[in-house]
Amino acid sequence: MSVGDGLESTMAGAWVLPADDDRIDGLLVGRLMVTTPNATPRFGAGPDVAGLAAAVDAEIAVLDATFAAHLATLPSSRRSLVRPRWPYVPGAPMSEIAGDPLATEALTLARWVSTLLVAWDRVEKERLARPFLSVRGGDRPRDLPPGWPIPDSKQGAS
Repeated sequence: MSVGDGLESTMAGAWVLPADDDRIDGLLVGRLMVTTPNATPRFGAGPDVAGLAAAVDAEIAVLDATFAAHLATLPSSRRSLVRPRWPYVPGAPMSEIAGDPLATEALTLARWVSTLLVAWDRVEKERLARPFLSVRGGDRPRDLPPGWPIPDSKQGAS
C-alpha cells in the first residue's frame, strides 16, 4: 500500500506477480507492505492490518474521551457542542471476488487497507477541525495512527 503524501492520498494497491518478477523491488520502494499469507514466506508478515483497525479504533476512543473531557469543562450554556462523526472501522475484511484466488486474496486485503486509511483520513479531519483535539497529535495531519509502522520514506518527516 502507499499512503502517498498527506491525507488526500490514501491509496492502497494490490499486485499479483510471480515471486521472481523484477518489478517487485521497484513497487516496494518507500512503501509499507502488507502481505497476504501466500506472499508472507518471501516478504515476511509485514504489519498487521487488524492492528491498523485496532489502532484507528483506539485513537477514536482517545479522541472521543478528549472531546467529552473538553465538553465537561465548558459552561452549561456552551455544552451543545456537536460530537465528532467518527467513521465506522471494519475489524475484518469484506471478501472481494477477482476471478483468480490469488488476486481475490490480494484485492480483499488491499480494499480493507484502503477502507481503513479512508477511515483514518476522516478521523484526522475531525481531529484537525477542533483545536482542542489537536493536543492529541499536533496541528498537522498524521499519515497513520499512533502505534502503526511508518514507511521508511515517511520516517523523520514532519
